[in-house]
Amino acid sequence: MRSKSTAFIPILILTLALAACHPGGSDDSTTARESLDRNLEPRKVKEIVPEVREERPSVALVGEVRAFDSLRISSEVAGRVEKVDVEVGDRVTKGQALLSVARRTFELRLHQAEARIQAAKADLDLARRELARKQDLVSDKTIPQATFDQAQAHHDLAAAALLEAVATRDLAQHDFEVAIVRAPAAGAVTGRSVVAGQWTDVGEGLLEMAIGTKVKIVARVPSHWVGALQGLDGFDFTVGTHQPTRRAKLYSIDPVVQEASRSFEVVGTVPAEGLKPGMFANVTLEAPDIVQSLWLPVAAILTSDTPKVYMAQDGRIAVRRIQTGLRDDGMIEVISGLDQGERVIADVAGLSRDLPVEVVQ
Repeated sequence: MRSKSTAFIPILILTLALAACHPGGSDDSTTARESLDRNLEPRKVKEIVPEVREERPSVALVGEVRAFDSLRISSEVAGRVEKVDVEVGDRVTKGQALLSVARRTFELRLHQAEARIQAAKADLDLARRELARKQDLVSDKTIPQATFDQAQAHHDLAAAALLEAVATRDLAQHDFEVAIVRAPAAGAVTGRSVVAGQWTDVGEGLLEMAIGTKVKIVARVPSHWVGALQGLDGFDFTVGTHQPTRRAKLYSIDPVVQEASRSFEVVGTVPAEGLKPGMFANVTLEAPDIVQSLWLPVAAILTSDTPKVYMAQDGRIAVRRIQTGLRDDGMIEVISGLDQGERVIADVAGLSRDLPVEVVQ
């Protein structure tokens, strides 16, 4: 006795020949396919519903330590850098010397300004005494008023010269003091672009500092976690190996999802003890609420391209796109595209869209 598959071959050939000879166009082709499909035995398939799990979702992420606030350190005076007192990673206190610029030059300018003050004081003292003599003489009508006026003008010029000398000295004193660049606040040195001997101009960036007593812990979170973080107040993290777990207080959640990575930033803050900007951090993010999630066996998901599941509809295979998440012991989390209780084909191997199927128990 011939098998069913052997008996089917003449029917298939006859059907195709009739379709090729008939001049009816696309309608006839459709008729041929329908005729062919009627002769295909439906594939027997089983259906399953997604497993529902109630859990508090968590995800492990690689984050980094960042400065809470940062400053660019520059010099208020131009000159050659004499000495750099810090290295990257050093913690500094407010007012601590970081580097010095041409300090000897500004010291000499200060001495010069102080000498000019002494000279201006002497000139003013002489002009004051001369004015007093001229005052007596003009009162006695011994000298004309014009001579007295000249003495008065000389006195006023000497007084103005002293004021100018004092201002020049104060400016020289300021330059001498700021030639030592000091930390504006307590913090840590995070960058250095200066060496002893180089010339620096006013405002040129020389050092980078992270200031304050806190740092940020920053991690990028997959976009499908957006709805799961409502009510989050912090997260756990570790740095390095064999280090204790620490808790960061939630600082901000980026409201924008980055298109390229489909992720967004979550930022926490923590005291800076033992932490330096640039360190890697192992972040564990746990949703604050228990949620329901759907899971399917690996065999029920077509993963060669965009994840899909097959469903039996009107005796044929329909395709549904889904978004998947975590994997766990042969199971895959379904994030979207499928509702609780919907039935899918249990094993997609060897199946394709529109293939006739028969659901069996």
